[in-house]
Amino acid sequence: MKKRYLVAAKDLRAGERILSDQPFVLGPNSDTSLVCFNCYLPLISKFVVCKNCGIAPICPGDGCPEQFAKWHSRQECDFFRNLKLNKGTSPMTMVQNVGSLLVLRALLKQNDSPQEWKVFSELESHLDRRRDSSVWEYYDNTVKFIQSLGLLENGQNQELVQQICAAIDVNSFEVRGPPIPAIGCAEVLRGVYLQATLLAHDCVANTHMSINDNNVLVCHASTDIKKGEPIYYNYTDALKGTAIRQQHLMIGKYFKCTCSRCSDVTEMGTYMSSAVCPACKTGYMSQHGELWVCHSCKNETEHSVVGHKVQCCSDKLEVINKKDEKELEEYIRYVSLVLAPNHYLLLDAKQRLAGVLRDIINREPRPTKKVMRRKMELCKELLPVLETLSPGICRIKAITLYELHATIVQLAKKLFDAREITGADFADELLCAEKHLKHALEMLVIEPGNSPEGELCAKALEEYRALKLTIAKVMDSVHAEGKVYKIEDVTEEEALHPEID
Repeated sequence: MKKRYLVAAKDLRAGERILSDQPFVLGPNSDTSLVCFNCYLPLISKFVVCKNCGIAPICPGDGCPEQFAKWHSRQECDFFRNLKLNKGTSPMTMVQNVGSLLVLRALLKQNDSPQEWKVFSELESHLDRRRDSSVWEYYDNTVKFIQSLGLLENGQNQELVQQICAAIDVNSFEVRGPPIPAIGCAEVLRGVYLQATLLAHDCVANTHMSINDNNVLVCHASTDIKKGEPIYYNYTDALKGTAIRQQHLMIGKYFKCTCSRCSDVTEMGTYMSSAVCPACKTGYMSQHGELWVCHSCKNETEHSVVGHKVQCCSDKLEVINKKDEKELEEYIRYVSLVLAPNHYLLLDAKQRLAGVLRDIINREPRPTKKVMRRKMELCKELLPVLETLSPGICRIKAITLYELHATIVQLAKKLFDAREITGADFADELLCAEKHLKHALEMLVIEPGNSPEGELCAKALEEYRALKLTIAKVMDSVHAEGKVYKIEDVTEEEALHPEID
């Protein structure tokens, strides 16, 4: 079957909305803990059953919070009530098969939403490649559960359930479930969005995806897209090496990516999967089949040698305490002797270390300048890689820029208060921080309001206002030193409502 995909019908600018899509079906993962059948809140200790059907487990007490979407429809409730009356189905049957709820709800769409069902039934499922595999066997319990509800009549319909499972696996998006109030924990859900399934894959995408509080998927252009160009979404993690991404795509999506990044052993000059050459000590080696070849001295080393070293680095990262500053620093020093500076394992450790240092800075009443400078250094090492592999609007890039700005401001204030820098130097640092914060806001502004990134955006806007006012005050105080700054005058209105291009 020829693959369908979306292309731009007009020139699109970065940040422009491309599509918004309601979920065809949304529900818990196959390995989920028990969730409310109505709002998908985790049911930790107890539940009640729906009064109408007497089967569906739902939130106890005051019921489901009003702000969350409701998924236990009238049609489903009637179907469950008939199950209880005619087959004696019990609530525990539903509790034990909550991992099959998404498949059941997709199947019920066959009658409830026939037009959408037709589109869903034509989605790529790679059913033949799954047949007689472990994943086919894994979903056998789902087939038996659906069959026990009287929804299947023959062998062909049993295969239909496997097709639904496959279509969900291949085409679904992860969705944050509703968090338990005051605790915050939530189940990760899966949603099938019929328009979004038409987005082609590329490991360097030109779109930014978010799912808002109403579970609507919104797709924006992350870079400028010319009319007629394909619209790409990255199905994988941009900060993983090619081998890891390829494995993820082959196992989950059943195809091998041949994009420009996957076809380049240097991964667009980042050397994200490369190792330090043991011969020249300065060049980086990339894998070519069973050999690793240095890009500088052309030295060749057997894969068994270099691959073993890389695997040892990976194994070491698995066992260290990733919340311990000293262990992460020791790991980075150790593997930097083996791996290229931007290797995905090193970037993982550096990201984690930056998070640990952020917590130290925010927790300690007097964090050291050394800790602040180290955090800034880590942010600056990550940003060029993100700019190359996730150009334009990028969630991780925005968060990194925000964190960099925050530490620049904190360190500059500490140095200025200690009279280690002049007022002019202080102003320079604040202007640098402002530039990073504004860039972060330009990306965060499209995030859903109540998402962690949306909440960060609101916080960043307040900090941007305060920073603009601080800069204006510092400018007034340094003009006497004879240094001239070319910046716009800041009015109270502009400070309260900064314009983000």
